[in-house]
Amino acid sequence: MRCSSCEPLLDRFLEGTLTPREMSETAAHLRSCAGCARLLEELKVVDALLFTTYVPELPRNFTFAVMAETLSLPAPKPHEHRVWSFVALYLAAAWIAALAMFLASGASLTKLGATLAFGLGRLAHAFSGGAAGIGHGAPALATFGLGVLSIDLALACAAAVLYFVVRPRLAAHLASASEGQ
Repeated sequence: MRCSSCEPLLDRFLEGTLTPREMSETAAHLRSCAGCARLLEELKVVDALLFTTYVPELPRNFTFAVMAETLSLPAPKPHEHRVWSFVALYLAAAWIAALAMFLASGASLTKLGATLAFGLGRLAHAFSGGAAGIGHGAPALATFGLGVLSIDLALACAAAVLYFVVRPRLAAHLASASEGQ
């Protein structure tokens, strides 16, 4: 018998639930193998420890004491989310999606850089009070993409402010109003 065959049988060997043939083969292997014999001795120690366990005696008011201690702990604080981290994540995802769509259209990176530079320049010019908009010579893709990203960014900021600032304050106000009744 090999050690790999003997080791799984050692628990049942201690319990005496092996067949007579398996018992004799395992006993013969244990006489010739010091490693398996040491493992059997360790299992005997573990079994002895398991049989000597005791149930501790709990005080009569144990449940009450635990509950009182639990109630005296401070309430857990909700995890605060930073609004700007969500906005930055959304903006990065939007730009990655725009880049992927631009590259999927077959354009090169140099054309992408030129288009972005031109579109951003026109956008900066429009916001600084220059021409009456981005229009005139700007490529339609840059104009449309920057417009959509600007609107998406504004909507994402508004949604984040509503969710993370207005909603908790409204909930607190409603909770205090219902307690006053």
